Amino acid sequence: MTYTTADYESDYKPDHKCPPLEDPTPKDPCPNCDKPYYPDLPTYEQPHKYMPDCDCPAGSSNGGHCLDDLIDAQNKAITDGVKAKAFQDELTQLLGKATAAKDEYTREKFQNLVKQWEQEDRDIVELLRKLECSLLCWRCIIECYVCPLLYDMRQAEVELDGPGAFCSPARDRRDLLYAYTRDRDAKLKFFNRIRDLLAAWEKPASTIEKVLADNAKLIADILKTLGTEPSKAVFDVFLKLIPLHLAIAPESPATNIHPRFTQFCKWDDRSPLCCCGINVGKPSLRERFIGPKPSLIDPSKYFKLICCLVTCVYQPAKNDLSAAEANVTTTQNQIKRLETVIENGLKNFEKNAKAAIPIKIDCDGENVKDPSSMDRDA
Repeated sequence: MTYTTADYESDYKPDHKCPPLEDPTPKDPCPNCDKPYYPDLPTYEQPHKYMPDCDCPAGSSNGGHCLDDLIDAQNKAITDGVKAKAFQDELTQLLGKATAAKDEYTREKFQNLVKQWEQEDRDIVELLRKLECSLLCWRCIIECYVCPLLYDMRQAEVELDGPGAFCSPARDRRDLLYAYTRDRDAKLKFFNRIRDLLAAWEKPASTIEKVLADNAKLIADILKTLGTEPSKAVFDVFLKLIPLHLAIAPESPATNIHPRFTQFCKWDDRSPLCCCGINVGKPSLRERFIGPKPSLIDPSKYFKLICCLVTCVYQPAKNDLSAAEANVTTTQNQIKRLETVIENGLKNFEKNAKAAIPIKIDCDGENVKDPSSMDRDA
C-alpha cells in the first residue's frame, strides 16, 4: 500500500493557541480536554471447534479449561496492585516537586520574566528585519534544504505507523497480537510525551529563565555573524530561536513576530490536542528538536495546571497503557499455550494416542459409532 501526503494532512496552524486554563470545578475537572485518537481494536471470534465424526465418549479431548483464564485474571490483579503502589509513590514525589516549584515561581519572578520575554520579542522582530534585508531568499533556503530533511523523517513515520487503522475482525491470535502491540506502542508514546511534559513543568521559573538567557545570547551571536555565516543564521533564527521563544510565550501579550516567519515545512505540522490550556498532542519534528518547555502562565494557575495534567491526561494515559500492556501479555500467553499444545502434542502424540484408545473396543456399543452406521440409523 502506498501512503500519500494527503492521507496525513491536518488543519494545524503554527500560531494556534489552546484555550486558556480555566478553573476546574468538581463537575468539570478537565476543562476543554480533547481525548487522543486511537484506532478501534479488531474484534476476534474463537474459530469453530471441530468435533470427531463419530458419537464419542466424553473426555477424549484435553482442551482449554477455566484455570488458564483464572491465572490470567490473577496476573492482572497482581500487576494492577503493584502499579497502584508505584503510582502513589510517584504522585507523592510529584507533589514535592510541584510545591518546591511553586515557591520558586513567585509573581515577582513571573512579571520580570514576562518583561524579559516582551523585550526579546521586540529584539527578534528587529533581528528578522535585518535578516530579511540581508537574505531575501531565507524561506526558500529552509524549504529547499531543511524541510526535505524533516520530510524524510516524516515519511519514515508514515511508513512505520501507516494510516492508523486495523483490519477487523482479526483472523487469528497473531493478528490480534499485532494490533494489541501497535495499540500498546501508540499509548506508550503518548504516555511518555505527557511524562516528559510534566518533567518540563517541574521547575518552570528556572527553565524559562534559562531559555530567555540562551535566546538573548543567541540573538547577540546571530547579529555578529549575520553577514558572514548566513546559513548558520537561518538555522539558528528559524529552527531554534523563534521556536524556543514561542514555546515559552505567555498567554498575553501576543507576539509581534509575523506568522510568515513560522509557516514553512507544512508537512511537519501536526493537529493540536488541547487539554488544561496547553497542547498535549503529538509535536512536530521541529518541536521535538527543542523538546517540551513550560510556558509563562500566571503563578496562581500553576498548581491547577499540574493537577489538571495529572488528573485529566497523565493518569488516564497510564491506565490506558496498563490495559494495552495487559492485552499484549495475555495474548502472548494465549499464543504460547496454543504453541505448547502443538509442540507437546506432536512430541507425545504416539503415547497419548495409544493411551486414549480403549483397551477393549466395542464397535457395536453406544459410545463409539461408525459414521456410516449413524447415517443409516437416520
